Amino acid sequence: MKSDKFFKWVWNLNGLVLFSGLIIAILFVFYQLASVIFKDQDLTKQTTLNLAQDDNKEENWRLGYPHKISGTDFYFIALESEKLFVEKSTVLGMYSEFGGSSYTPTRSKNVLLINSSTNNSVWLFKSIDQLIIDIIPLVDDEFNKSSATRAISYEVINSDTNLDNKLDNTDNRTFALSKVDGSNYTEIITDYSRIVESGLNSDGELFVVFINNDVVYSMLVDLITFEILSKKPLPKVAEL
Repeated sequence: MKSDKFFKWVWNLNGLVLFSGLIIAILFVFYQLASVIFKDQDLTKQTTLNLAQDDNKEENWRLGYPHKISGTDFYFIALESEKLFVEKSTVLGMYSEFGGSSYTPTRSKNVLLINSSTNNSVWLFKSIDQLIIDIIPLVDDEFNKSSATRAISYEVINSDTNLDNKLDNTDNRTFALSKVDGSNYTEIITDYSRIVESGLNSDGELFVVFINNDVVYSMLVDLITFEILSKKPLPKVAEL
């Protein structure tokens, strides 16, 4: 009997030791994971990009994901900031979403265009005084990765139309185009409400439907010269 009690005591002791060891191992694993996660977060917070002036340390700059411009050697990379708007007193322009009525805020305030063959790069704008919400390469066939890109379209907010002392998505917009290397930046439409639809037609021209002061317009743009070929309001339904 005494022998049975002794072995039972030893068995319980071994179980307690194993259980304690398991708890310690689990806590150690969690400690290691937490150390890696918080270390990565600390490194992210400490990383700053010296790509634009930020005297007040409000922007926290970072480069976005590089996007290949189809059928070319060019990439575009957005310069992103934590601030989602730009104060009117310090800016001349700002960007808003291209196409549709939905709005997805981003932190882009300039765009870098890079030639992967020559390794030359150029900023689209000379300042950080704009907030770029979306950039659309205009591709002949968006489902074909090798299809040529004819131009790049942008939507821009460059005036405080609602008088709230800042430029953001609530202000009217300007629609602009550039070549794939960022050159020949040209404003096409100014001070409109939003773009409903845009795309290339069978002739390689840009077709745009947009709203301005509650009037819906359609427009054709030559993507070589960036000249407006046709612009007219859509006809109203005849009164019965």
